[in-house]
Amino acid sequence: MKKAILLPALVAVSLTCFSQTDSVTNRKAVHYLGVQANQLLRQLVNFGGSTTVISNPYLFVWSVNSRESGWGLNTGLGFNFNEFTDGDATNKRNSSINDLNFRVGFEKKSTIGKKWMTSWGFDVVHQNLSNNTTVTTSFNVNSPNDKTVVDTKSSNTSWGFGPRFTLTFQITNKILLGTEATYYYRSGTTSLVATTTSSFTTRDPFGNLVISTNTNKADNSSDFKSFQFNLPVALFLVLKF
Repeated sequence: MKKAILLPALVAVSLTCFSQTDSVTNRKAVHYLGVQANQLLRQLVNFGGSTTVISNPYLFVWSVNSRESGWGLNTGLGFNFNEFTDGDATNKRNSSINDLNFRVGFEKKSTIGKKWMTSWGFDVVHQNLSNNTTVTTSFNVNSPNDKTVVDTKSSNTSWGFGPRFTLTFQITNKILLGTEATYYYRSGTTSLVATTTSSFTTRDPFGNLVISTNTNKADNSSDFKSFQFNLPVALFLVLKF
């Protein structure tokens, strides 16, 4: 709970400090808003069929930095939501996947010549991944009660921290192209709950239909800790304003 309160407070305080020093005629803070652009660049430039996996989960990045000192606040956000249904009359599957990645931290930007910019910083990161999948197998299409339902719920929740380094090339005064490398420590919990429910119909000695149900549940969870180094393979198209 303390971490959940600390992050929004840090963002609010940082934004307030920088907004007070901004003016129309004399802006002392510079904003950088970026989006991960690997897919777009593949459409424009031939990378020779490279299949490099992009492990950076942050689709959007934003920072506000002092024009004079280069110090500032940096945030990143990535959110994926997938919901789909497939299968046939015998086997049906419903899935819902949510993946949220968020980070916030401080950084210092420095220029190298007229076209290059570097930065280093330190972030606090959070991930919340959930996957709910239900698979229904029907044994007799004419008897809807004869079926097996497997309901699987998995989750991965973690907090972490670590350094971040960036390298950015200035295409124009307002448009930049950059990449970043991170080395984050993460600590969290994974859980998997699988519930299997089987039902079938029989007839009692009097010829009446009877529905029998059997349910089994498996609940597994574990804690993990890891250091993960992400190579600078993600490219960000950045708007400076």
